[in-house]
Amino acid sequence: MNDFHAQDEPRALWDNLTSHQADRYALVLAAAGIPYRFRRSGWGWTLEVMERDAARAVTEIEEFNLENPLLEDHRPLASQSSPPAPLTLTGVAAALILLVFHLVTSRDGAHEAMIMEAGAHAARILDGEYWRTVTALTLHADARHLAGNMLGIAVFGTLVCRRVGVGAAWLLIVLAGAGGNLLNAWLHQTGFISIGASTAVFAAVGLLGGVRVFPMEGTGGSAGAEQSGFRTWLLPMGAALGLLAMLGSDVQTDIGAHLMGCVVGFALGVGYSLMMPSQIGEARQNHMLLAALALVAGSWWLVLEGA
Repeated sequence: MNDFHAQDEPRALWDNLTSHQADRYALVLAAAGIPYRFRRSGWGWTLEVMERDAARAVTEIEEFNLENPLLEDHRPLASQSSPPAPLTLTGVAAALILLVFHLVTSRDGAHEAMIMEAGAHAARILDGEYWRTVTALTLHADARHLAGNMLGIAVFGTLVCRRVGVGAAWLLIVLAGAGGNLLNAWLHQTGFISIGASTAVFAAVGLLGGVRVFPMEGTGGSAGAEQSGFRTWLLPMGAALGLLAMLGSDVQTDIGAHLMGCVVGFALGVGYSLMMPSQIGEARQNHMLLAALALVAGSWWLVLEGA
């Protein structure tokens, strides 16, 4: 490693390198004066360079491989047609967090009071209590309501993580879920109140469609799929409509919140893929995950402060 500072934004170019490959690529980059570093990952080493040096580093090493055809070629992650999606259990973790919230907020007969204090009360949201759009996502009417949303957030939350990364996924899901509750409150303009993570579940489905309209580099889509971005979002939208049809049969279901969550999720997904045309680095993903957690924690802090 040379002149690679911790505050620099890294970009992973190769992973699972053998020690011999890592040594060769280190010599190439050192000769070209490009800062780099290696870290353990998977079955070998991952080569990282600073974002601004990524294109030049790829060019230098690809030229090296062309000039040395007898040596084993190892393509950069950026040039792979289907790089591996990030493995994550955060969808399951989010489902368990919902379970913890339900157990805490429903104990000692405080459930009804908590729904009034933190649910998505339309009139009070429009009066400025915007934190309710977030806290309502963590409240559930009963065990059946909770179980369905735990399954939904585990499945669709994980799919969004595999598409855009863990931190970006959960920040977008929280924002889209809150946005769906805000739009729903604006539509009702009354004392209507709703709760449940299903708005966030539909937001996640909408996000899956939105990020496929303009596919991001390094998100695992094939070249053919990227050329048909406007068609690839039809599957997630079909899933959303199917879920809406199944859940809409329950008289207690807030169809408006589900639909608004999906719409906001789709819009945020399109916007995010336009602003972030390639997968962002691990450090920024961690910052976005912390922002998502802070948004939920901060919203509940405001509820408890006013209690």
